[in-house]
Amino acid sequence: MLLQFKLLGPLCVLSDDRDITPSAPKLREILALLIVRANQFVPTTDLVDEVWGADPPRSAQVTVQTYIHRLRKSLFPKESGHEPAGLHTGWHGYRLEIAAEAVDKIQFEHMAQQGSAALEKGELGEATELLRHALRLWRGPAMSDVETGELLSAYAVRLEESRLRALEGRIEADLQLGRHRGLVSELKELTMTQPLHEGFHSQLMLALHRCQRRDEALDVYRRFRARLVEDLGLEPSPDLQRLHRSLLTAEAEARPAPEVPAERVQVDAPAQLPNDIADFTGRAELIGSAVQWLSPAERADDGLRIVSVMGMPGVGKSAFAVRVAHRLRPAFGDGQFYARFGTPGTGPKEVLGQFLRAIGFPADRLPDTVEERATMFRSWSVDRNVLVVLDDVLSDADVQPLLPAGPRCAVVATACSGLQGLAGTHTIDLEPLTGEESLEMLSVIVGRDRIAAERDEARSLVALCGYLPLAVRCLGARLRSVPGWPVRNMRHHLETSTRPLDLLQFNQLDVRSRLAGSYRTVPPAAQTAFRLLPRLGTGSFTAVEAAARLDCPPKRAEALLARLVGHGLLRIQKDVVEDGPVRFEFHPITRCYAEELLGSENDAMPYLWPTYMRTVLGFRNHA
Repeated sequence: MLLQFKLLGPLCVLSDDRDITPSAPKLREILALLIVRANQFVPTTDLVDEVWGADPPRSAQVTVQTYIHRLRKSLFPKESGHEPAGLHTGWHGYRLEIAAEAVDKIQFEHMAQQGSAALEKGELGEATELLRHALRLWRGPAMSDVETGELLSAYAVRLEESRLRALEGRIEADLQLGRHRGLVSELKELTMTQPLHEGFHSQLMLALHRCQRRDEALDVYRRFRARLVEDLGLEPSPDLQRLHRSLLTAEAEARPAPEVPAERVQVDAPAQLPNDIADFTGRAELIGSAVQWLSPAERADDGLRIVSVMGMPGVGKSAFAVRVAHRLRPAFGDGQFYARFGTPGTGPKEVLGQFLRAIGFPADRLPDTVEERATMFRSWSVDRNVLVVLDDVLSDADVQPLLPAGPRCAVVATACSGLQGLAGTHTIDLEPLTGEESLEMLSVIVGRDRIAAERDEARSLVALCGYLPLAVRCLGARLRSVPGWPVRNMRHHLETSTRPLDLLQFNQLDVRSRLAGSYRTVPPAAQTAFRLLPRLGTGSFTAVEAAARLDCPPKRAEALLARLVGHGLLRIQKDVVEDGPVRFEFHPITRCYAEELLGSENDAMPYLWPTYMRTVLGFRNHA
């Protein structure tokens, strides 16, 4: 029996050309995820999260077992009683074992990779043939008739991006082969369906120009730029702007220029650090520790040094990293690089592209893979002193390709949880400020005389926000914007508000958005736990107590709590009884955010913030 699995369009399973695709929606969804991860172990928890999201029924795991049994019967019928070879059960999960040539998405990825490699080598005929064959496997949007959850939706997006890259590569090969006349209509349609895709607009401009239709090519640029500015507030890339200028002067070639090596243009040493914060407060000892660890002059041995700055959202990790980097700047005269993660389209590949362009490598000569770009950056940095600052990374995997190779180089990386898998790392765990440091920050922002006149009210104000630097800065900016507004009024509003996070935002400063960024990075089950845990009351709690609230085994609760701690949404209580159980607690601001999320789901849920605030002033003894 020959099985074929198709994802590039409607879900389809063929057995000797007979359609045996399941019809039940949830069964199709589970099958699609197993095919997506063909020959890989898929945890049961992933299947549950995909099908039911953040609120699965108690019977979810048993239901998954039932679906797996039905899939085995329909896909791998067998007379004997032992488990069929195609669908294996593992420890809390399953693996669909199938030949690579039986899955259309694996065939597509393999041919697209071969086609891209041929294009890079200049083997244009082979490139266009391979990419055409790869694209013919598509029958429509990936999994278009499957009810997709979070995991499959993300994978469908990745597949579509891969399709567009392959299509762009095929058109590039055709352009280089001089087939521009046959491409114009195809590219016009693509720019209509992909109005913000710069690559297709660039290719259409070039094809039109080579057809002696320069006015139309210039009009494509004008319309694309207007759309980009209106929708995103962005200008076209430097590459597209250069093409536009060359068209204006009629310099774009009618045929492709010969390939040339990626020769580097001589440029000044990159100096990409953001501005230091003039009113930075506290942390002197920790800054000194980081500077000493990273400074080439302080080292007894050669070797890359890394400082990992961790802490909850809004605790000041970015400001701390920038302050340390500015202190070290004179020691790294060959360049200081900076990149901020956490936004779509900002991964190691894009950051390496930014770094390589900054040191003079032409954008159109950069290799396409992360590995090749990382090799170029290491080769350039091996004999240099450079400092790299990576802000808001998610894991070691974000950092590893961006490490410079020079033995006297240094890296500062910020994350909600530590980066323990990198050699040569010194970890700094930032806590909220002390009470006096918070008061000093507020005084610097608002004015010393104004704060001194209401010192007790100011102490209460910074205590209410748990001495979180970003929250203090938001409140300070609000007070500064309204001269004469009493601090006591601000304190009263914050203490009694049913939506206190509304007060903790001002222009670009926004505590809620920082918390939301961390919340979005945890799995659905951990998100549910985060929303429900405030119902335990205002004190600390153990994993056993959390398990009772979450209706799950203690070990499962402990894993969820650890995930929340790792993302800065929960913390471990420090002053616990010796040999007692580990106790967890919310920071006042994260508790407020969790209550807000739960309240949006259930308006009847009693809002605990005002009650909590009546006792939280004891929290300021943290100072």
